[in-house]
Amino acid sequence: MADIDAKAQALSAARHRILQLQEQMTDKILQMAAEVEKLMDVVPMSEAKAFLKARCNLPAVELSTYVEFATTLKGSEDVLREARISFPVMKALVSADADARREILERMEIGAQIDTKDVASIRRRLATAKLTATEALTAENKRIVAAAALKRVKQAVSGFEAKMSAFSDELRLHFRRGREDGVMVEAGLRDQAGRLLEEFESLFGGEQPPLASLRHVSPQYRMAHAHKVLDDIATGRLSEIGPVQTSALQAVAGRARVQGDFRPRKPLADLASISFRPRVLELCAGAGGLALGLERAGFEHVALIEFNRHAAATLRKNRPDWNVVEADVRKVDFTQYRDHRIDLLTGGLPCTPFTSVGKRKGKKDDKDLMMEGVRAVQEVAPKAFVFENVDGLLHSKHADYVAALLRKFSKAGYVTDIHRINTRDYGLAQDRSRIMIVGFRKDLAGVFRMPPRFPGLANNMGDVLQDLISANGWSGADDWVRMMRERPEFDRFGNPIGVGALSDTIRGYQGSPKKGEARRALENGVSYAPPAKAAPTNEEASREGFVPGLTNRMRARLQGFPNDWEFVGGLGAVANQIGNAVAPAVGQAMGLALVSALKGWDIDWGVMFPEVHCRIAIQAPMIDGASPAPILSKHSVKLRKVDVRT
Repeated sequence: MADIDAKAQALSAARHRILQLQEQMTDKILQMAAEVEKLMDVVPMSEAKAFLKARCNLPAVELSTYVEFATTLKGSEDVLREARISFPVMKALVSADADARREILERMEIGAQIDTKDVASIRRRLATAKLTATEALTAENKRIVAAAALKRVKQAVSGFEAKMSAFSDELRLHFRRGREDGVMVEAGLRDQAGRLLEEFESLFGGEQPPLASLRHVSPQYRMAHAHKVLDDIATGRLSEIGPVQTSALQAVAGRARVQGDFRPRKPLADLASISFRPRVLELCAGAGGLALGLERAGFEHVALIEFNRHAAATLRKNRPDWNVVEADVRKVDFTQYRDHRIDLLTGGLPCTPFTSVGKRKGKKDDKDLMMEGVRAVQEVAPKAFVFENVDGLLHSKHADYVAALLRKFSKAGYVTDIHRINTRDYGLAQDRSRIMIVGFRKDLAGVFRMPPRFPGLANNMGDVLQDLISANGWSGADDWVRMMRERPEFDRFGNPIGVGALSDTIRGYQGSPKKGEARRALENGVSYAPPAKAAPTNEEASREGFVPGLTNRMRARLQGFPNDWEFVGGLGAVANQIGNAVAPAVGQAMGLALVSALKGWDIDWGVMFPEVHCRIAIQAPMIDGASPAPILSKHSVKLRKVDVRT
């Protein structure tokens, strides 16, 4: 009897808790619908959908249900709440016709329990009731015939995909074998193409629209392009085969391959031997931090557009082979790059309108170039884009701007997400949080994953700047290094993140510290503004209130620039280049993640970001002079180096 009572009590208690949870879930669903309805009163539907998807992570199928709630179920909240409606049932109700919805609500009102199967059954019954006996029998016969035909078509398409896949593989092997001497299409391949063309036309039709009349990213374009390539091979009009043709055939081969990928999947450590490097067009390239990172990740720059003459000179000085275009992006006609096979469009578009310092005008700031980024995406039509900006862009006061931005990207044919990334997770002794606005063409959506973080690369200002801070013989340098090495560090919410001092975000030139920075300078044991002209001396250190300052070379080190990267310009111009740059390590991590998504390559992250601690002792180089070769100290360890620039 005791066992029966215990079971009964457990069941009763479980029922009570579950009913409470169901009521809470229903209440949340109805609240969500109400919030979406309020938003729709002030924001256009397309803009609201884009914003909620990207910023609130609401799936498109849920969004449609919440958006349509107001026109289908408004006024029935009490009945839905009493019935403890679940989201799947609400979705089914929203999509039902008015008669079915009315009957289901009436059943709920008298206490009936309704699930999605009940909704489907009622919809079918009401639809059948509206037909005559002959119409009902005809409809049933049509369903039987359609089901049989669909099954047959699926089998035929599956067989065709397998044949196309094998043919595409054979073409790729043929291409690799003959790449050095030119690739001629053999008679046997033409015969295969002819047979596949007949099968293609029996399944999809022989009349295909002209390619010029179709959007390049549309499914219709890919089908028409594949048909044309098969026809050209079969008829002999195409005597040579290359990556464009084989990529077109992959569209109907049932397998996802990126254009130009003729290799099996392999670790990226062998990137130096790869002939088909992804191509990037970079806007607002600055001093080259992002470009350097993308170069390390294996990208080939088609052009780097930069308006500032000092930054453009810095790019040319360090990479004479780069195509540096000194121009205002607002005046660039990006359509000239549309035929350059751009895989990635990127840039560190000016962030001052949204930063936490300065005037913070947002979209009203004439320095806001985000919409120029949208225009560039529309005109270049890359496979993907990524734009770096400050966290301030995500402030609630800029929500309408972000919504409009996402809507424009969606209208251009891209699925866009916003991610956060911090330099401290990639071996830099700097707490610099930024956002990455990442978009992929809709036919490639879902393949991108943010790079992993590397806490094992954690570093501190003391070890990073030891050689530079002591360059002028400051006797307190060792104590300062030890203090930086041992200081506990916390994130902006007060949570401990490890031991070892991190620099505040490196900013552009400041004649004096901004609000709060003077206080943080004392806490951090270093002065951020204005930039120091040289490393501290004992004479400077003897003055009351002395705090060592950061030279531009120290700032460049904290940003992760190589020691031999030379900056052109005066003190302020160089400080701005360094402070405005994307950290090369962040650029490399993002670049590798993008390469993985675009090319389908597997990344050996352990090789690209070896988690070792290495203190490098290097003589401090001049800002625009050559750097001596690095000398590893006795405390260093050997690094595995992967050169991906060639």
